Amino acid sequence: MTTPSRPFRILTIVLSCVGSLLAAELTTIHEWKYIEYAAEDPLVEHMLQVSEEYNYTKIIPIDFQKISGNRVLVTTPRYSNDLLIPSLSIVSPMIGDGGSLLEPYPNWDWHETECCGDEIITSVSRLFTDQCNRLWFVDSGKIGDKQVCSAKLFAFNTTTDQVIHRIDIPHELTHNSVDPSKGRLEIQFVETKGDSCDETWAYIGDPEGYGLVIWDGSDIWRLENDDVYAPASSATKFSVAGENVTLELGTSIVRIPPPGFIDEDYLLLRPLSSYSDYAIRVEDLHNSKNSSVTYYKGNITLPSQELVKVFSKSGVLMGALASSLVVACWNLANPLATEYVGTPLEDDEALQFTSAAKIFEGSEPGFEHEEYWMLTNRYQKFALGTMDFDDVNFRILSVNIADTVQGTVCAPSSHSATSIEDKFFFEYETV
Repeated sequence: MTTPSRPFRILTIVLSCVGSLLAAELTTIHEWKYIEYAAEDPLVEHMLQVSEEYNYTKIIPIDFQKISGNRVLVTTPRYSNDLLIPSLSIVSPMIGDGGSLLEPYPNWDWHETECCGDEIITSVSRLFTDQCNRLWFVDSGKIGDKQVCSAKLFAFNTTTDQVIHRIDIPHELTHNSVDPSKGRLEIQFVETKGDSCDETWAYIGDPEGYGLVIWDGSDIWRLENDDVYAPASSATKFSVAGENVTLELGTSIVRIPPPGFIDEDYLLLRPLSSYSDYAIRVEDLHNSKNSSVTYYKGNITLPSQELVKVFSKSGVLMGALASSLVVACWNLANPLATEYVGTPLEDDEALQFTSAAKIFEGSEPGFEHEEYWMLTNRYQKFALGTMDFDDVNFRILSVNIADTVQGTVCAPSSHSATSIEDKFFFEYETV
């Protein structure tokens, strides 16, 4: 166990003004001391409570997604070899001692703990919904470090909760090509074209095996490049709220910015254990099974790892850093440089380790109604075994984006599409 240290504050990029601090306020959507599950059958519920396989000290929420019916999904991956609980659930209206109870999605039958099959979910960590409201996720098939079932890519209709796509991922694509012991797949981003999403590309990250898997609707393949997808040795120590934890995680943040800001479509990615951002031309990725890929590297090196980031349609990036317990922002109209990065919100209690973030439309269309949601989970305490389960540890929070960035360098402004170099990303290597 690493020894605690005082949190490192990133003062050089705090550019917000007092007005924006007062204009925006974090709202708590859900909160938990620990995770519990609801069961329709009282016998099942009792078995959950007394079973050694249910141990709330080993359960941590990683991602979430709001879907039709104003429902909120939460993932609780099976990171422990002896943890046999549902890893994909709906937040129910029922409240337990730990917080809102979770109900398995789409139902209990999909979470048989000792089975594999086309209608079985073993372990899910990340979720994504595309513009056609399809829910995408990868079932890694892993419990702890054991490959219990084969990995699969799923897409669900969120209105009917029925499967639209089920794609078996070949075993050789699920782990590092040099070290097969390293690998755990998770959905990162889904790109679509056409009003009915007739063309689809799913980008699947492998933060433990350091790669990027691509499915183009018919074929699937894997890219590896340790200069881009692997962690940086200098960035594996995370200092969060006075505690240090070591994480050697690669490809974890993958996003395609909205159109109108860069003259070509690029995918931006970042290993979790890194201080650098990378960009890849989307056309290169579409053809990457048989052609080389040119990688671009951002000119900025942040003094802290970036945990999450997501773009609004107006080009405002909202994110979170590890060492500084803040909501960070950047406007895609500007170069990716320190003077254009803002940190308009700070909360030392609620923002400890933001593991997931989404942007949702508000009650009405338009930027002024968009909401930034995030899940914080105190992962540093979970990893070190210092979690106090009498305290609130897991939160889903929201904030109005327009109010948050008002008066900062991140506020939307008039712009025109420019090159990737104008955003301070420069050609790094072609492989």
